[in-house]
Amino acid sequence: MSAAPVGPPTPSPYAAPDVKGVRLRAPVGLAVALTALFALVIGVDAFAVYADWNVRSLMERLLADSAAVGDAELEHGYRLTGRAGMIQGQVAIVTGIVFIIWFHRVRTNAEVFAPGADKLRRGWAIGAWFVPLANLLLPYRIAVTTWVSSVPSGAEGHSRRYRLTLVNLWWGAFVLAKILAWYGGTSYSRAETTEAVRDAVTTMLAGDVLDIVAAVLAVLFVRRLTAMQHARAAHGPVVAAV
Repeated sequence: MSAAPVGPPTPSPYAAPDVKGVRLRAPVGLAVALTALFALVIGVDAFAVYADWNVRSLMERLLADSAAVGDAELEHGYRLTGRAGMIQGQVAIVTGIVFIIWFHRVRTNAEVFAPGADKLRRGWAIGAWFVPLANLLLPYRIAVTTWVSSVPSGAEGHSRRYRLTLVNLWWGAFVLAKILAWYGGTSYSRAETTEAVRDAVTTMLAGDVLDIVAAVLAVLFVRRLTAMQHARAAHGPVVAAV
């Protein structure tokens, strides 16, 4: 029995011609890596929540009775919080690097889908994260423009799926979590009284809980935008011109 003839391979939706020197590149692999990394972030944040809650409970016991907590128990609580913060920092660096690489890639793809839609050069998808104060707004602006430019053809008029709600929720949770973490960590390092330590770890606890929410929303944002770009690439990249 002869083998069935093999037709030509199905072309990749990303095998598109350059648009002003920019070529589509698949963000799918990076999105998978980010899903795993954000799952790790959530796990580490959960550990930090436990450590924060433990120190807060110790402070409450000390306020009720100054002899209720021994030095060994206090030292263990402080070490646990310090270890959680150290691991959080390490995981955040790795996740942040991969996220920025993905962010730059989807921003570059958006330039192919809708040339000229974003007046900021695509290099700002990296640089915007490192400019003090501006990093509270510029990455969000790039995310919005990239999202809008990546909506699959024909979906704008009849679907609520592509509204900016997810982008807004993710960015709001992310920024607020970082502010709480910074303020709580600064207050904790300067705390000299039991009340000050309790208040600082309470702020840190709130920041860690919100960081879990931000990580969940980040996964949804990454997966949704990646899927949008994949669908958009399948319909052809160029729909607008400068």
